[in-house]
Amino acid sequence: MPDQHHPDALDAPAAAAPAHAEPSAREARRATTRQRRLERLERKQLHRAERAARGPGAWRTWVLPVLKLAVGAVIALALVKLAFFPAGETAIADDAFPGAVFEEPTAGVERGSIENAVSVAGSVVPVESVPVRSTRSGTVARIVATDGQQVAAGDVLYTVRVETQPQPAADGTVGPPTARVYNVTAPAAGTLTGFALLVDQGVDIATETGAVQPPQHLVRASVGAAEQYRLTSRPETATVTIEGGPAPFECGGVTIAQPTGEAAATGESATLSCAVPDDVRVFVGLAASIELVAGSADDVLLLPTTAVLGSADAGIVYRPTASGEPEEVRIELGLTDGTRVEVRSGLAEGDQVLQFVPGAADPCADPVTADPMVCGFGGGFAP
Repeated sequence: MPDQHHPDALDAPAAAAPAHAEPSAREARRATTRQRRLERLERKQLHRAERAARGPGAWRTWVLPVLKLAVGAVIALALVKLAFFPAGETAIADDAFPGAVFEEPTAGVERGSIENAVSVAGSVVPVESVPVRSTRSGTVARIVATDGQQVAAGDVLYTVRVETQPQPAADGTVGPPTARVYNVTAPAAGTLTGFALLVDQGVDIATETGAVQPPQHLVRASVGAAEQYRLTSRPETATVTIEGGPAPFECGGVTIAQPTGEAAATGESATLSCAVPDDVRVFVGLAASIELVAGSADDVLLLPTTAVLGSADAGIVYRPTASGEPEEVRIELGLTDGTRVEVRSGLAEGDQVLQFVPGAADPCADPVTADPMVCGFGGGFAP
């Protein structure tokens, strides 16, 4: 057994005990971070406990509710003012009386220039076909043309054989019949259509045996009564514009055909037609805008059409009076462009008349449906 008082015996156990390892830098940082979080959490809890002990405070108890009430009162007063006092001040006349006075707007007779241009919408149509009719009664002897063929005016289409029975001789004998052949020609240049004859087929005089469709085209449109009244003088030409087509071109031979028979009984409109020049390439069915200029005038008296009852030849206007009852004035009308009308007699320059015929709806009352050409963008007549 070793001697406990010997120096080596005392040092041996100490040397055998393990030494404690120093913590690493990473573990030290983690420990520091955890300590800081715990300190922040303790401070937050302490702050909440202090606020709970103090109560809501004067700001939340008195100041904030009072400010909310004040803002609501200001908004309510502003809404009441806008609803019942829009002008801001109440103007009271010296001789105030119950009721209201409304003044009718007026328009003055002015001098100016006017052009009567009428625009209508139409379409491109082919020229009407020309029928081919037999000029004799007989049988078809020979067929020269075929259906769909291009023909010129005067070309032979087919021949008709006509037999004639001779008169009896003095002795009562009757000779054989004589036969003659007649040519049926094309009445116009174009494409032969509906041509379906057979040899030896019998035909009567004036029987329609086909038709020739000319290559020309027309521009055709329906024209109502209002447009016809504006066409005080019938123009010979019109300007035609085809959307997506050639440049605007002059269309000659303007005609206006009135409806007849059943078309007139059903109330159909008149038909305007003009011929498309041969050098302008168009197609059947194309939409077209037709503009006709039926006269112009300079330095004439003018009124807005809203002030005149009537639109052609004769009209009535209403002149304001001191009594408040408008005076009826009959005038003679001339050209109109749809917005203004020429006054040929009945009024002088500077005369004032009611801008709108009494009893008629104000076309400028609704800015959504108002015509800017008549009312202007700001409302009221734009001269």
